[in-house]
Amino acid sequence: MSESKAKSLPGPWGLPILGNLLNLGSDEPHVALMKLAKEYGNVYQIRLGSRPVVVLCGQEAIRSALVRQPVAFAGRPDLASFQFIRKNTDVTVAFQTNDATWKLHRKLAESSIRFFVSGQRKSSLESTVTQEVESLINYWTNNNNNDDNLQIDPVNLIKLSVSNVMLWCILGKRHSLDDSRLREFVSKSDDFAVAVGSGNIADFMPWVRFVTVRTTQNLKKLLNTFRGWFMPYIEEHRLQYEQDSEKDILDYLVTSSNKLDEADLQQLGVSREALQISTVFDLFGAGFDTTSAIITWQLYYAIRHPAVIARVQAELDDVVGRDRLPNLTDRDHLPLTQAFLLETFRHSSVVPFTIPHSTTTDTTLLGYHIPKDTVVFVNLYSVHHDPDTWHRPSDFDPERFIDNETGLVDKTKADAIMPFGAGRRRCIGAEMGRIQSFLYFAILIHQCHVSSLDKASLDNKPIYGLTMRPSPFNICVSRR
Repeated sequence: MSESKAKSLPGPWGLPILGNLLNLGSDEPHVALMKLAKEYGNVYQIRLGSRPVVVLCGQEAIRSALVRQPVAFAGRPDLASFQFIRKNTDVTVAFQTNDATWKLHRKLAESSIRFFVSGQRKSSLESTVTQEVESLINYWTNNNNNDDNLQIDPVNLIKLSVSNVMLWCILGKRHSLDDSRLREFVSKSDDFAVAVGSGNIADFMPWVRFVTVRTTQNLKKLLNTFRGWFMPYIEEHRLQYEQDSEKDILDYLVTSSNKLDEADLQQLGVSREALQISTVFDLFGAGFDTTSAIITWQLYYAIRHPAVIARVQAELDDVVGRDRLPNLTDRDHLPLTQAFLLETFRHSSVVPFTIPHSTTTDTTLLGYHIPKDTVVFVNLYSVHHDPDTWHRPSDFDPERFIDNETGLVDKTKADAIMPFGAGRRRCIGAEMGRIQSFLYFAILIHQCHVSSLDKASLDNKPIYGLTMRPSPFNICVSRR
């Protein structure tokens, strides 16, 4: 459709100055925007302050934008918080605009991930994840004083365990779960997630920026803390680096960045060191917060649905046996286990929105004209809870992913979820996240019974932030 024939975007009326800020609600904007889609359609416009924002809901609208028009929707808006992060992190894949520097950085980051999730390195990753899950189980069961009814908060230990996996993949370093530096690092990561995930009203109402000075200063302090935490490891790597003997992702980054043409780097205004450091930050961010949240949701649903877990355990025992641990080669032979993971991705919608996009050119989407540089909100939650796609979407039902005729995973339904986004901005840590979430869940459920004595706490609303997590809950863990 030509732009001259394209329709103008529908949307709700807003208040003076505030626009539609109040329409978003305080803690469930993904739900609020999905409700608006029922009235205005899956492509509509709201205003936050005076700034127009296009909202995309549902499978068709999101794929039409991110997959079928990947370049047009690959931008990042010039929001104040994005500009601040870009300014204070040199180069960043997640928040960088769609320019030549971003393309180079994205290519470097993606190739480094592929290096680690394929071939012999994939086996090494699997071995490391398995060791970390065993360490986590040992920590839980060895510290319960032989009391199988002792309740523990699993969240922080899951974060520590997953961060250990990422640190080993990237830097070749592992820590004990009691290590004070590791615990401090995870604590600061939580602070960063709160600061970024809570949203920044100054992005859309610049006249209140003076109110957010403290938040900005706190973000800068956290970014400096991360840089200070990582730099000793990075410097140590540079001293010990041996070409063609890459042991981890940072080694691979050094090798790859050394092959880049110096003139090209100068033209882009970026150094090899900046690319290496910022890629380390990006990869850790891509692999830590989302993966730990997914594993937390797995335990949450395991406690909520003990009858389903009993069937998953029976499947694991039948395929794996009791003399070894589950591994990646078992995955295709464990349809119910896979279905449980897929339903966890869908029902939790652990990342309810992608990081905001922007249009890089004037474009038309499903008959609507969208101007260049428009902010675009992509509501992934709406994909996973669309009643036109999913029968009774509010129910947790892994069976929805099982093909009734074959008894195997229904690939069409599996492909209908978007836990890691889509298109050019799809999460670079997606494959690593899938590997970790399968191994953590399969090994934990194969080896342990999990339950809770406080079922009432499981009914609380999720916590909305950089990722969506269950409200705090406790579990009892015992070996099978």
